[in-house]
Amino acid sequence: MTFGQRIRALRRDAGLTQENLAELLSISPQAVSRWETDAAMPDISLLPPLCNLFGVSADHLLGMETYEKDLRRAEFDEAFRDYWKHDDKEKNYEIACRAAAEYPGDLPYLEWLASAECYVAFLREDDGAYRTLLESAVQHYRTVLDRADEEKLLAKARYGIVLALHYLGRNPEAKTYAGSEQDERKRDELLALCLEGGEKRALCQKLADHALFELLMRLREIGGPEAYDAVEQIVSLLFPDGHLGLYHNTLQYNAVHKAFRLCGAQRWEDAIEALRTARRHAEAMTKLCADFGGRKFRCTAKLFDMLEVDVPVPETGVTDLDNFLRCLDNNRCFDPLRGRADFQSLASPRCGS
Repeated sequence: MTFGQRIRALRRDAGLTQENLAELLSISPQAVSRWETDAAMPDISLLPPLCNLFGVSADHLLGMETYEKDLRRAEFDEAFRDYWKHDDKEKNYEIACRAAAEYPGDLPYLEWLASAECYVAFLREDDGAYRTLLESAVQHYRTVLDRADEEKLLAKARYGIVLALHYLGRNPEAKTYAGSEQDERKRDELLALCLEGGEKRALCQKLADHALFELLMRLREIGGPEAYDAVEQIVSLLFPDGHLGLYHNTLQYNAVHKAFRLCGAQRWEDAIEALRTARRHAEAMTKLCADFGGRKFRCTAKLFDMLEVDVPVPETGVTDLDNFLRCLDNNRCFDPLRGRADFQSLASPRCGS
């Protein structure tokens, strides 16, 4: 088998056209055609990239000995694993360029190069150099998105191309790539990178609402006086007008858990005060569901003034106040309080204090 026949066979086995191979090696399709007809041989500098692309040794490519372990690949792999930690962005870019050039079919290396290009673009004072690097990153990310099938790699490339297109001022294109993300939360996070004006503000408020809810839940799970107080203070800070929407529910259960802890410490007066807070939020949540159940509630706090949330319709007619009363009735930690008039008022369906 001639050199040209080996090149043609390896190319076809890799599922590449002559044009594909030429593009990966930054040469002309005519050059590839001349190789395959044995009319010419590639420049010696192209032998390492060809070997790496087809996964063979130079000896095999030239019809000599078989493939040996690639120590060069191991060196690149080591640099690749922690490239995002690299303090010297220029050095990282240099290594990524070499890796992608020597292994032109390696999509993780190509994503690495695109990421490095984005990093160093921001180190360039010249606008032309800045844009050239970002344009190159976009092309490399596109290749990864077109050819990769591993979701983690696709997600990295999708994030990168959205960011690069945004900084190039091509937000409509960036939105198209962001919209291709199937996971709603990840899609919103990508869209937040490339939207502008009121559209961006509304989406960021939605994301902040999700993040806030998760933060408050984690604090409540941590437990203890500091955590419960932090939940109340955070909500009060972000919603100073008192129009809390569904956060009434969050604060209701936060106060109930606080009361559990206080009863365990036999701090009865503080426990009653926590239960007053819990009942107040239970009543507010019950009213919210009665007024807006099945519809959207628009927040009025300045930081969330574009946020609209779906207010649920209570299942089987059980309200938050009903749940609060059942909690008081079913938890034995409240037994020492049952003889008190203030507790009995809190436990009454009609009259809270």
